[in-house]
Parts: sequence; C-alpha cells; structure tokens
Amino acid sequence: MARARRANVTYTGDMDLSVMVNRVRPLIDKEVVIGVEGNAELAMIAAVHEFGSAKMNIPARSFIGSGKKKAQAAISKLVRAGVNEIALGNKSVESLLQEIGQVGQQRVVKNFDRIKQPGLSVIYARVKKGNRLLQSDMDLRESIVFRVRNKGG
Repeated sequence: MARARRANVTYTGDMDLSVMVNRVRPLIDKEVVIGVEGNAELAMIAAVHEFGSAKMNIPARSFIGSGKKKAQAAISKLVRAGVNEIALGNKSVESLLQEIGQVGQQRVVKNFDRIKQPGLSVIYARVKKGNRLLQSDMDLRESIVFRVRNKGG
C-alpha cells in the first residue's frame, strides 16, 4: 500500500504555477530504495538476519525494515523542505533523491550497529567475540546501499 504525505509549497501570485509543477513532477516517477547489494551468499545472510529462519532456529533481527522506520521522521522533514526548494528552482530532483538515500542509508547502518534483540543463543555466544549482534558480518554492514530508480523497476 502506497502512502502519500503533502509537502506545502509556498506560492505567490507572481510565480508561474505550471513551471513549479513541471519542476516537481519528476518526483512522481522516482523512488529511493535501501537494501543490501552483493552476491548470493550475502543476500541469504541478509535475509536470514532480516526475517529469521525457523529451520536454522535463528530469530529475526531486522536491520533494514526497522532502520527505515527510524529514518522516516528525518526523511519526511528533508522531503518537505526539499519539495519547496525544487518548486522554487533552488534544488534539483536528483539532489533531493540523493539526500534522501544518504540519510536512509546512514540510519539503516546506525540501526545495524545497535541491534541488541533478540539475544544470542548460548552456543553462539560462547564462540562470538564481543557482545554486539551482527558485527561479525561486517561485509553485510558494508553492503547496505541505496539506489534511486524509476518506480516499479
């Protein structure tokens, strides 16, 4: 289900409304996605961490979904200000999308570093170095990326 929020654009009578609309319109066709990029093994590790595995008795430790939720407020604030700047011609659509991606990626990585629940199994805790979850998977952390793409693609 798609959700939309409104960004208030300040408009005065001396501005050309059609120009403003045309500046903002490209936002409709683009989206920012945040996820993990890498080989098949890395994708499997990311999926197991994100969703858990009943077969391997590994609980879910969502770092992407929960990180994106934690980024929503900062991204919403950025979008509200950015859409106004785009409409006025002071910012490009691409630069706003890049800023959104960077903020989202930073928040997901920060969330990755802070995962503490559910705790480690007793067996794994004996062999793991340190007490931070997911940290032995630094390749996974480094593979968290964002991409700007056309919607639906």
